[in-house]
Amino acid sequence: MNIRFIFTGYGIKMQKPNKLKKFQNFHIGPKLSSFSIWRCAKLMHLIVIALLLSSFYSMYAQETFPPPEVPLEIKAQKVMDGVIELDGFLNEAVWNAEETVSGFTQREPVQSAPASFDTQVRILFDSKFLYIGAVCLDSIVERKKLRVRNLQRDFSGYGNDRFGVALDGLLDKRNAVGFEVTPYGSQRETQVIDGNEGDGNVDWDALWYVRTQVTDTAWIVEMAIPWKTLRYKEGADKMYISFNRNIRRFNEVTTWPAFPRAFSHFRMAYAALLTNLEPPPPSANIQINPYLLGDSGRTREGSAPEENKNNFEVGGEFKWAVTPNSVLDVTVNTDFAQADVDQQVQNLTRFSVLFPERRQFFLENANIFRTSDVDNIQPFFSRRIGLNAGGQPIPLDGGMRFTSRTSKQTSGMLAMRQRETESSPAAYFGVGRYVYNLSGQNRIGGMVTHRSDNSFTDESGQEIALAQNTTATVNAFFRPKQSLSLDAMVSYSTDSEQGQGVALHGWAYQQKNWGYLGLIGQYVTENYLPGMGFLAFNDYILVSPAIDLDIRPKWLPNFVRSYGPDVFADFFWRASDGAFQQGILGFSPFDLEWQTGGQFEIRLRQEWQQLDNGFSPLGIEIAPGYYQFGQVEVSFDSDFSRKLAGAVTYANGTFYDGDFESWDLDVRISPSPYIELIGSYTINKFSNLGIAMQDVTANLLSTNARLALNPRVRLVGSYQWNSANNANIWNVRLAWEYRPLSFIYLVFNNNETEELPGQSQQFFQRELIGKITFLKQF
Repeated sequence: MNIRFIFTGYGIKMQKPNKLKKFQNFHIGPKLSSFSIWRCAKLMHLIVIALLLSSFYSMYAQETFPPPEVPLEIKAQKVMDGVIELDGFLNEAVWNAEETVSGFTQREPVQSAPASFDTQVRILFDSKFLYIGAVCLDSIVERKKLRVRNLQRDFSGYGNDRFGVALDGLLDKRNAVGFEVTPYGSQRETQVIDGNEGDGNVDWDALWYVRTQVTDTAWIVEMAIPWKTLRYKEGADKMYISFNRNIRRFNEVTTWPAFPRAFSHFRMAYAALLTNLEPPPPSANIQINPYLLGDSGRTREGSAPEENKNNFEVGGEFKWAVTPNSVLDVTVNTDFAQADVDQQVQNLTRFSVLFPERRQFFLENANIFRTSDVDNIQPFFSRRIGLNAGGQPIPLDGGMRFTSRTSKQTSGMLAMRQRETESSPAAYFGVGRYVYNLSGQNRIGGMVTHRSDNSFTDESGQEIALAQNTTATVNAFFRPKQSLSLDAMVSYSTDSEQGQGVALHGWAYQQKNWGYLGLIGQYVTENYLPGMGFLAFNDYILVSPAIDLDIRPKWLPNFVRSYGPDVFADFFWRASDGAFQQGILGFSPFDLEWQTGGQFEIRLRQEWQQLDNGFSPLGIEIAPGYYQFGQVEVSFDSDFSRKLAGAVTYANGTFYDGDFESWDLDVRISPSPYIELIGSYTINKFSNLGIAMQDVTANLLSTNARLALNPRVRLVGSYQWNSANNANIWNVRLAWEYRPLSFIYLVFNNNETEELPGQSQQFFQRELIGKITFLKQF
C-alpha cells in the first residue's frame, strides 16, 4: 500500500493510489443535523470497534518482513551486437539463456503466495542495449481476457495487465527507474526516489524500445533499454533489479523477488542483484529535439478587443549527458502546445487549488526539486513559470536545467526567462538544489529559489515596480527502518513587498501491511511567500493525526478483499495570534475493497469553521462568524478495468449556514483498448446558503474520448462544462509518434469562460495548432 498526502482545501487527506476513489472537492449536502450524524456515528463506531477486535489477529497474520541480508542474484548474458531483432517473439537462439528468473510471488492479494500464473524473465545485453525478455504465462489467453484500458503512454499502473522492471544503477537502494508495458505495447516509465511509487515521476519520457505479442499460452515482452538512457556508476558490473506483473482480472500483483504488501517493487532494499554486466564507458550522449509550429486563432479577454494571431515558431530542446550521472538540458523558445488542458473544478474552500504540472520539460526530474511529500507547501512549483494565474501560457524565451545523481549526492539547477507581454513583465527564475545522502535511506538537503520580475507598464499605463522574491529551504528525510519514515522541512522567504516569512513542516509515519499511522505538523507565518512555489494559504498552525487500516480477517466474504476503516483530523490555528481557524474530523467506519478492485465506502465528517472575513464559494456570500456542520458521504466504485464501469458518490449534510446535496457520477465505456469513452457529471445543490439565503445548483460535466490505431497513433478529445462560470472548453489532439519520441501533433482548443464575480474575467480563445518534433540521439 503506497500512501501519499494531498491537500484538498479541507486539510490533509490520505490518498491510496490503488483505489479508484477520486479525492476531489468534498461534496456535502440537504440538511442532516450534526447531532443526528454523530449520534449515528456513536452507534457505528461501537460496531467498528467490535469488528476491529475480532480482526486483531488478522492484522498481524501477514507481517511486513524485512529486506534480505543477502540479495538474490541473477546473471545477465552478453550477446553480439545486432543478433536480436525486436519483434516480441523471443525466437532468437540467444534467448535460450540458462539464467532464467521465475517463481514470482504475490504482493497482492496474499503476500508471498505463488503467482496464479508465473512469469519467466531472461536478461541479455550488448554494447548498446540492456534487453529484457519476459514470458507472462496464462491460461489459453485470448485478447478479450486481458485488461488494457487504453493505448495511452504513461498508462494507469493499477488499471491494466502489465509487466515492468525497476533498475537501480547507482546501487544506493534509493534512486530507481522503471519501465513497464501492457500486452498491447503501451509504454510507461517512472523515476522514483526512496521507493515511494506514489510520489514517483510517471511523466518522465525516456527513449527505449519494446514490442509485445500475445500467444495461446502467454503474452510476451521484448524490451531494449539503451545504456544511454540508464544512469550507473562508471565501471560498474552490476545493478539492483526487480520485476513486477499485474494480472488485472484477478487484481493480482506479483513480483520477483518477494516484496511485502505495504511496499511497491521500487523499494530497492528488497531488490535482487543483476551481475555480469559490461555497460559501455561514458561517451558522447546527446539528444536534440527541435520543433516547428504553426498556430492560427483568436483571443479575447475581458472588455479588450478580439486579437487574431497567425504564428510560425521554431524552437527545441538539447540534452547532453555530461556523465552517466549528470544531464544538461537546454530549451529555446519553449513550447507546450500538446500539453493536456487543466480540469475544471468547483472550489468550495477558502484555499487555493493546486493544478498539476503537465508540461514535459518541467516534468522530467521534477522530484529532485521537491522538498516535501505534501502538496500544500511547495517552495518550488514549476507552474509559476510560463503560466498566469488563470493557467494561460506566457511565452518562455528559454532556459536550462542541470541535474546530477550519484550514490552520495543529488544536485540540480534550473534557470528560465519569461518573455514580457502586454499584461505581464519579463521575469527571471532560478533554482538551486542539493541533497546529501547519509547512510541507509537517510538524506538532508537544501534549496534556494529566486524570482525577479522587471519593472513594467501595464495596459492601463500603470507603473509596476521591480519585484524580487527569494526562498531558502532545508529538508531532511530519515528511514530508520523500512516501515518508519520521518520527513521535515524549514523554509524561509523574503519578498520585496511582503517582507520575510517562515514555513515549517514535519511528518512522521509508519506504514505496514496492516495500514498507516502518521502525524503531520506545520507552521506557516503570515508573510511567508514562495514566489516560485505553491502555498494553499498562510498564517496557520496545523496538527493532523491519521490512521488508515488495511485488515483482511477471515470472516470477510469471498468477494471482499480488505476492510479499511480510517480516522483523520486536521486542526488549524492562526500562527500570528493563536486563534482557532478550523477543525475537521473525518471517519470512515466502512471502507470495503472488492476482490475486483472496486470499493464501497461510508464516510462521516464534522467541521468547525471560524470565518474572520467574508467567504464567497461560487459567488455565494457567507457572513463572517463561527460555523459548525457535518456531512455523510456514500460512494460505490465498480472495477474500472472492465469494458463497462461506473462510480457514484452521494453526499448529504449541512454547509456553513445552509443545506447542500451532491451527486457525482462517473461512467467508462471501452469495447476495446482502441476505444475509450469516459464521462463525469457532478451536481452541487445549495439551499438557504449565505447572507441572501440563496438556492443555487452548480453543475460540472467532463467527457473524454480516446481513439487509437496503435500505441503510436492516438486521437484524444475532451469537453468540459462548468455552470459556475459558464465555461465551455474543448480540446482535441491528434498525436502520431512516427519514430520513438518524435511526434506530429494537430491540436484544436476552444475555451469560452464567462465572468465569475470577484474571481475572474470573461475569456475566449479558439486556436488550431500544428506541431512536428524530431528527436535524434547521438
